Amino acid sequence: MKHMLKSNDIYLIHGYTASPTDNWFPWLKNLVSNELSVPMNIINMPHSDDPKVEEWDKTCDNVITCSNNMTIIGHSLGCIEALRFVSQHNVSHVNLILVSGFDETTTTLPQLHEFTDYQLEISDILPKINHSVVISAIDDDIIPYHYSQSLAQHLKCPFILLPNGKHFIDRDNIYELPRVYQELTNMLTTD
Repeated sequence: MKHMLKSNDIYLIHGYTASPTDNWFPWLKNLVSNELSVPMNIINMPHSDDPKVEEWDKTCDNVITCSNNMTIIGHSLGCIEALRFVSQHNVSHVNLILVSGFDETTTTLPQLHEFTDYQLEISDILPKINHSVVISAIDDDIIPYHYSQSLAQHLKCPFILLPNGKHFIDRDNIYELPRVYQELTNMLTTD
């Protein structure tokens, strides 16, 4: 029998050049609020056009309340920041939904190398994770899906490759992302 987990806040960390009002983020927040009645905070990451690791770490430290059973959704660069947060804090049973994510320097966004130069200790992150999933699209032209597939392998988690959607951003008219909501509801229920 399925039942709702005791869920603390859900956080969404947007990516490079984005804001909380972009892409599918407002749609998801509205759905989570109305359907799940769980608080969701889309973190306004500073200087997203020229992100700095120290500023992004500090923002997450100030906004995210460390607790067990929290869920962090990351998009693109927000995936690395989600992993950095988990690695740097004493948390457990964290759910991660990582969309168009990567954890290594990409040929398409070398300007974000500051985030990828520091090698994450995945072995320290894995014990803190309850559930995780990585989602990408086969036609992603910003973070080619093989980077996301590699991230899923590092995290030993399912990799969902959608047939289209590119980088799941406004530019490509992606204002809803039902697969993220589906994975979120799956994570927040248990046998």
